[in-house]
Amino acid sequence: MTSVNEPFGWSLSIDVYGCDVDRLESSVVIRTFATELCDEVLVMKRYGDPLIEWFGTADPKTAGYTLVQLIETSSVVAHFSGGRRSAHLDVFSCAPYDVVTVERFCREYFGGACSTAAAVTRR
Repeated sequence: MTSVNEPFGWSLSIDVYGCDVDRLESSVVIRTFATELCDEVLVMKRYGDPLIEWFGTADPKTAGYTLVQLIETSSVVAHFSGGRRSAHLDVFSCAPYDVVTVERFCREYFGGACSTAAAVTRR
């Protein structure tokens, strides 16, 4: 039996601002992002193909692609807003990962001017 003090997993929320709109609004770029993030940065096995859909068209603030990529240890979920030039990502995994490296990768991949991140250890 495991202790309740032992981490169950790690959750990271990242907001990237000042992004390249062309990257935010390309499903091909977002698909490649999901693959590289999972395979090369997180080094976690993807479970199936990513789901990438355009949502929120009633408001320019919310219009953009949403990404859901299952990984064997949980998921990567993101929403991209060309109108706000921002990317909002959540990475949850039961396997540890380097939160600084993940935040930097996301910011650089989408050409962001700056980013913020909040990490939580789930128990």
